[in-house]
Amino acid sequence: MKDYFKNLIKNEPYQYQLKVAETLLSGKNVILSVPTGAGKTWASIIPFLFAQHNQLTNFPSKMIYSLPLRTLANSIYEDVKEVCPASIQTGEYGEDPYFENDIIFSTIDQTLSNFLCFPLALSPRQANINAGALIGSYLVFDEFHLLDEGLSMATTIGTLRMLGNLCRCCIMTATLSEGFMKDLKESLTNYEIITIDDFEEDKSKINSLLPAKDKKIIKIQNNTLDHNNIIENHINKTIVICNRVENAQKIYFDLIEEKKLTDSLIFKNTEIICLHSRFFDKDRKEKESKLKKLFGKESININAILISTQVIEAGMDISCSVMHTEISPISSFLQRVGRCARFANETGLIFIYSLHSIEEKELIELEPETNEDRDEIRKLKSKYLPYEERICEQTFAELKKYLTLDGDIPKQLIASILGESDRDIIRKMQIGQDGGFNQDLIKRSWNECQKNNYRITIRDIQSVEIVLINENQKEEIAQFPFRYQSVGMYKWSLVGWLNKIVKSPLYDAEALAWELKEDDDIFLENDEDRKLVLKELEQESFKKILTKVYVNADFFGYDKGLGFNWQYENTFRNLSPQSEFKEKENDFKPLTKDTFYQHNMGLIGAFNQVFLKTNEIQNNKLDFIFNKLANYIEEPELTKKDFLKLIQWMIILHDYGKLNENWQKPMQRYQALKEGIDFKNFKDILGHTDFNSKDEKDIELSKKSGLNKRPSHAGVGAFAFQEIIETYYDNEYLKSGISMAIAKHHSPKLLHREDLTFKISEINYKIIEKLLVEFELDVTLQKDELQVRLEGFQYGDYKEYIVYLFFVRILRLCDQKATENLNKFYKEN
Repeated sequence: MKDYFKNLIKNEPYQYQLKVAETLLSGKNVILSVPTGAGKTWASIIPFLFAQHNQLTNFPSKMIYSLPLRTLANSIYEDVKEVCPASIQTGEYGEDPYFENDIIFSTIDQTLSNFLCFPLALSPRQANINAGALIGSYLVFDEFHLLDEGLSMATTIGTLRMLGNLCRCCIMTATLSEGFMKDLKESLTNYEIITIDDFEEDKSKINSLLPAKDKKIIKIQNNTLDHNNIIENHINKTIVICNRVENAQKIYFDLIEEKKLTDSLIFKNTEIICLHSRFFDKDRKEKESKLKKLFGKESININAILISTQVIEAGMDISCSVMHTEISPISSFLQRVGRCARFANETGLIFIYSLHSIEEKELIELEPETNEDRDEIRKLKSKYLPYEERICEQTFAELKKYLTLDGDIPKQLIASILGESDRDIIRKMQIGQDGGFNQDLIKRSWNECQKNNYRITIRDIQSVEIVLINENQKEEIAQFPFRYQSVGMYKWSLVGWLNKIVKSPLYDAEALAWELKEDDDIFLENDEDRKLVLKELEQESFKKILTKVYVNADFFGYDKGLGFNWQYENTFRNLSPQSEFKEKENDFKPLTKDTFYQHNMGLIGAFNQVFLKTNEIQNNKLDFIFNKLANYIEEPELTKKDFLKLIQWMIILHDYGKLNENWQKPMQRYQALKEGIDFKNFKDILGHTDFNSKDEKDIELSKKSGLNKRPSHAGVGAFAFQEIIETYYDNEYLKSGISMAIAKHHSPKLLHREDLTFKISEINYKIIEKLLVEFELDVTLQKDELQVRLEGFQYGDYKEYIVYLFFVRILRLCDQKATENLNKFYKEN
């Protein structure tokens, strides 16, 4: 392991990094706490790469690396992608919406929304596809302390409790207290805590800790931060961190204006950069690349000032000699100062500012006499957002006791400020139904598959993605909704902007914004297809914005220096650029005719190629999860061969309902009409027609043939599986989980009548009979006309849902792939 580490990162590994690898590869999970700049990213990634390199089947074959901010995800992805080929899935990068790659960097929002069945990147009809990606994966949760305690943090812990031994996990932090980590360990199963305090020899080698004395000197300022403070104290490299984007934009704007007027050659030649969450990805990438050149370990000798927000708090390997920061909670503050004097033998000066001027503080302390006073005090207190006032003020007061951040001072600050309140975090999370940790809300989300559960399980900030367009782009957007880049911001800030614009005397009743809505008029056969329309967002609906909105660029601005705004009119009418990751050409193609047999064999081929094979020789990609799943469902004797049979049987039965006369006949009539064949001479038993929902002639033929009046078909296959499974495997988890995967293989919310009526003719049955023989399923399926009852989940046990989510992901992705490209996965003999 030591040699592998060294060859990969070209440096000797720290002892704690080797301990992390040893622990994870031995079958345990890790809670890791080390200072910023100490190499924890590689500590978590290299065990996975080592397991891949050595084809270890006792370690997961997929890694999902989750971070609380997309800037962090982008930065770490860029840092490691040359060593480990990976994909990235964030609100702005849609490279891997189905979480298919072996290595995925993601935001916590994307990861948790997938597991909770309201994936932010997919439509409601696809809501149950991605949850299974976490099952059997290696999960890394970096900067864990930045998660919202009652929401994303509690939901992450609840997720890990539900998954149990079905995943391997590494939770990483720089600022959680010892007490919290102990409580966290006790709340989970099979975890080991590893901290830098256990490895004294590493402390003398980690560059971010050297020199040991006067490395970071702090200066408390009772006034608020403005551009004059920055100019007066600028030395070589300065980083400014504001709590809110608007503050950062104003300081940047003021510095640029001052630079135009200054006589100082030093300041005139200083690079000034603004970075926050409201930039398009191309501009942000350029800025992040420039930051590494100006503030990185190998930075060039140019004067530079960076004005930013929380987006650089963690995960960015940059440093400065002077830092200005608005006060924030201690965990956030310690992350920020990790960007000052970060490298070996550097020293730095850190200015810490109040959020209120002396006059404002005096006003807050007064007893309000009028409604105007109360409103003003409320506005002043809102300056602490997005943080809590109490913890900010407590941090500010405690920092006044110190002159530096040397040695154990950060640890002492955490203990004194968080102390017992940190221990209360876990206790509060434990309160609730189904074992606490939002497990009741997780189950609710699985049932509802609604994105409005986002704010009660992940993040109450209610971020919204914004795309700048004009009226002429509406039809294009409806067809290609991910074609253009977006910027993210707090939902209620955008709502406030929209309301202010409407009240403006310059507003002339034009549409300010639009939202995508899914068209309900989709034939069941095509319900994997996306049909969307762009609808105007009316003023009464401003507050109901969900996760993505398209705004009119006539009323909003964008500038490469400032970012997205509505205050600076000279930046208006700039449109969103195209995304780097475009839709595949075949994403919106109509379906292609195939037979029932071809379609099923296409799914089998897709499973073998996509899910099973690690390379041309090995097919052990699912060995880890098969082994763990057998114990999870209390059937430890089940083997890989058993699970492969179950998946094959699930596949060949998933469309059994398409052999129903009331389903098959309309397809055959339609296809005969389209091909100009007499219906009596049409012999194919179909899986799909080549109906094109965008072709008027096809629509007429579909009506004539009754294609749009076919009954539900997925429930028939689910019933068939429930009837025969107990003959081979008497396990309720498998019975309910796999049958529900079949029932919901077109949509998680597709409701089937409890009573199913169907009739399979002898001619149609011969096709399924052929598949049953080929896949060694010695049963006779029900085919006569009758009414049957389809059972759902038997007990409401979350394990049933986990089993369902694992199998439905396999079925739906194989179904999509075989439908889109049959020739890739099935060749006629």
